[in-house]
Amino acid sequence: MQWDFKAIFQSDEEAIENAKRYSKLIGSLVDELEKVKDLNRIHQLIREIEDSTDNFSKSIQYAWMRYSVNTKEKESQKLLGTIQSLESNVGEYFAKFEVRLSKLSKKDIQELKKIAPNYRHFIEIIEKRKKHLLSKEAEQVLALTSISRREAISKIHNKLESSYKFKIEIDGEIKVLTPEEVKALRRSTNSDLRKKAMKTFLKRFQEDSLVITEVYNLVVKDYDLESKIRKFARPISMRNFENEVSDDVVDSLIETTNENVNILREYYKWKSEVMNEKLTLADIYAPITTKARKFSFDEAKEIILDAYYSFSNKAGDIVKSFFDDSRIDLYPREGKIGGAYCIYSTTKLPAYVLTNFNGDMYDIMTLAHELGHGLHGTLSKKQTYFNYDTPLTLAELASVFGEFLVFDYLKGKLDKEERLALISSKIEDTFATTFRQNFFTNFEIRSHDLISNSGYADWKELNDIYYEELRKTFGEVVEIPQWYKNEWAMISHFFETPFYVYSYNFAHCLVIALYQKYLEEGKSFTKKYLSLLESGGSLSPNELLSKVGIDISKSDFWQKAFDFIDSLVKEIKINYNK
Repeated sequence: MQWDFKAIFQSDEEAIENAKRYSKLIGSLVDELEKVKDLNRIHQLIREIEDSTDNFSKSIQYAWMRYSVNTKEKESQKLLGTIQSLESNVGEYFAKFEVRLSKLSKKDIQELKKIAPNYRHFIEIIEKRKKHLLSKEAEQVLALTSISRREAISKIHNKLESSYKFKIEIDGEIKVLTPEEVKALRRSTNSDLRKKAMKTFLKRFQEDSLVITEVYNLVVKDYDLESKIRKFARPISMRNFENEVSDDVVDSLIETTNENVNILREYYKWKSEVMNEKLTLADIYAPITTKARKFSFDEAKEIILDAYYSFSNKAGDIVKSFFDDSRIDLYPREGKIGGAYCIYSTTKLPAYVLTNFNGDMYDIMTLAHELGHGLHGTLSKKQTYFNYDTPLTLAELASVFGEFLVFDYLKGKLDKEERLALISSKIEDTFATTFRQNFFTNFEIRSHDLISNSGYADWKELNDIYYEELRKTFGEVVEIPQWYKNEWAMISHFFETPFYVYSYNFAHCLVIALYQKYLEEGKSFTKKYLSLLESGGSLSPNELLSKVGIDISKSDFWQKAFDFIDSLVKEIKINYNK
């Protein structure tokens, strides 16, 4: 299962020519928009700019996909650099585009919404951005320099990690492993191997500490400076604004998660007793049974499809198409980026999934997660490009919901020992997307504050902040080896998209509420859920969630999610002792 790039473009040259053509067209359309006053023509130009940007985005998606599977290849590096340079030009045009629309009078804005109801939410976002927009010239400078600012700088971190190789002895044999293969050893049944693997992996970042520290400081300074000149209250406020959620809602999520860390501590205290060993951070994903079930790709495919089909034939057919059309790049290999993602940058192309499949239960959940993204990206193609994508706070909604579907389905297909291992793994994955992402957020807030106030944070200072946040979460229940202070340096989101990480926690708590509604309402909920996904980003998060009866502004909303997580912990403790 590897991507067929010729299904998108026949060659890199064709992708570049496509980008050049539509970049030039967008520029000419924006130039006309700056001069025209007739609202009907403005509406028509918005549609033409939208369609041209959609077509341009085909080249962006292609370039990122090519680079992702071979970060070392000169051709893929050159392609990405060329496309990003053209993307910078498009960003400049969009800066002019937004400034022009923001200068329309209130009367013209209201009239334009009537003429162009499809763009109501899009126009409202620009209205809200008005107080954070700079002059046309300043916006153009920011857009043009984006090619050499934080997004470009963050790729240094990406290239470093994807180039790492690790020699580790496994069952008497020295093996050379990729970063993803090493991280997969956290789920080994061999305690010594888990610890050795993570020590080897995390200590490697120490060797590049000078470069990583400099890159992180530059990314933070760039992001925080932009948030300051755009007059946001705090650096995280700029991300909250883009996510269309208030600071108060995000602060409430962070605070509620901090207040519930005892759930995590209670679980790991129990797990230490079950495994009869003092757990370290290298052991928190260890299976609670030595019966480590491995799944072939065909088995994983069958489980995932059965789970999605049991929810909805429509959803099942969409997920099946990823397998049928080979739109999954499945296995780890040298030069391929770590982790997993689903990409759908344009309505002109289908969504594609990348994973690093090793065959354990976690990998099935990861594949189910990314195919949930794929379902969302496919259904939201009902919208036009400007309404296609959701803010980050809803971006993880369908992916986490997909995990719950597969989790519930798989539970009924396993024997008792395997089922307990699955529930344990699910609890730990839930912790990884709630408590873990939350202490990541706490780390980001503190590190951004330190760098903004003092001008620089060195490797030791960043390590110390991270260690303190680990300790606040795990307490004394789990031993934290010294090399885990380096772990922040492997979190790609810190470098690529500051303050992205809380969206995982946000989405997971949100999906718990959605899934509970599904369990209560059954098939009558399915239609509402699919309609929610089909809506893409055509409405604000509050309006979208109201479709399924959810109000995230309620004071106890987040606590209900942690009450559910607590119930999972209690369930496994009761069933394990039966």
